[in-house]
Amino acid sequence: MANLQERRDKSGKLVSYSIRVHRGRGADGKQLKPWTATFEVSPTWTEKSARKKAEAFAATFEKECKEGMTSDSRLKFEEYANYVIDLKEQNGVKHSTIVRYKELSTRIYPAIGHTKLRELRTDQLNSLYLSLAKPGQNKRTGGGLSAKTIVEHHRLISTILDQACKEQLIPFNPASRATLPKVSKKEVNYFQPEEVAAIREALEKEQIEVEQAEEDKPGSKKNIIKWRTITELLIMTGARRGEILGLKWSAVDFEANRLHICNNILYSPDRGIYEDTPKTEQSNRYISVPAETMRLLRQYQMWQNSERLRLGEYYNYQGFVFSQDNGQPMHPDSVTDWLAKFSKKYNLPHINPHAFRHTMASTLYFNGMDSVSISKRLGHAQVSTTANIYAHVMEAADQKNADILADVFLKKA
Repeated sequence: MANLQERRDKSGKLVSYSIRVHRGRGADGKQLKPWTATFEVSPTWTEKSARKKAEAFAATFEKECKEGMTSDSRLKFEEYANYVIDLKEQNGVKHSTIVRYKELSTRIYPAIGHTKLRELRTDQLNSLYLSLAKPGQNKRTGGGLSAKTIVEHHRLISTILDQACKEQLIPFNPASRATLPKVSKKEVNYFQPEEVAAIREALEKEQIEVEQAEEDKPGSKKNIIKWRTITELLIMTGARRGEILGLKWSAVDFEANRLHICNNILYSPDRGIYEDTPKTEQSNRYISVPAETMRLLRQYQMWQNSERLRLGEYYNYQGFVFSQDNGQPMHPDSVTDWLAKFSKKYNLPHINPHAFRHTMASTLYFNGMDSVSISKRLGHAQVSTTANIYAHVMEAADQKNADILADVFLKKA
């Protein structure tokens, strides 16, 4: 039952009633803020009449609250959004996702954070999305945000308002009616086989140069074998860079020539370098690796063991296949930075770790592998994700199928 509380002015005259409706507890077990409303009393009413009218209003207000037809008249979007983000973090949403939510909110809150939940309109959201596309929004380029990033902002807003609907704070989600920019589908960038061959040849050349430098000047040897092995694994596994850096020797099966991808290395400003599980449940997977790559990995292991002995107590061994000089996990960006410098040195196409992931998937498609197998190797949550990303690659690969059919059925004897 709704709770009514009288409000009187300094002279003691009844001016309004504060109405509160109990909401129960949230998913985290904490008491939810009650629904509230204010009923203004007309100066011409008697107190008895005002009480009856307030009770009737309170009964209607309580019914609307429980049917999801009203909300806390004071609750603002920013306050509620912070509550939802905290709730998701408590429920186990990955830290990297929470960090991204907070990054997106820095543009959302100035625009609609002050707006009361029940007063938020679709046209306000449309105005926000249009403003995000204007010059100056992207601090790195000085231009507007991409359509993809604007849609990211929209999804966060929609997620927050969906939760408000579930908690019966608003009758419907105004974000569901918003007009969004069209996201152009970008073709994935991948290397041709000859480009991969050139990258691998350059890695061998780099290692030879380092070994020769060691002969001419002892002590100058660098850990090129580490970078060569990292790059080789990126090419052959299609794993994400954080998954490669999260790899531990306990997850390497030399007998079966396979790796267990079950760990991930990430970075955030508030935590620094930290370990986490892979991106999705399906990302926890086993990947078969060519015997030649496993031999390189074995050579690298021997090098790492010698380094551990040389460094002694300075090296804090934590079981990582790839680590900093002191045994601590590597920063994910260190892989990206090294590959960029390496590609520039040898006049190669610009290399980023994710391009190897696309290269592996594209190569498998061109050689007749099915989407289910490729999706499993990539660790995608759904096969449809793989099919959508590589739709243009699948279309190009289908030409090969046409050529095969022509050779079988149309070739003259």
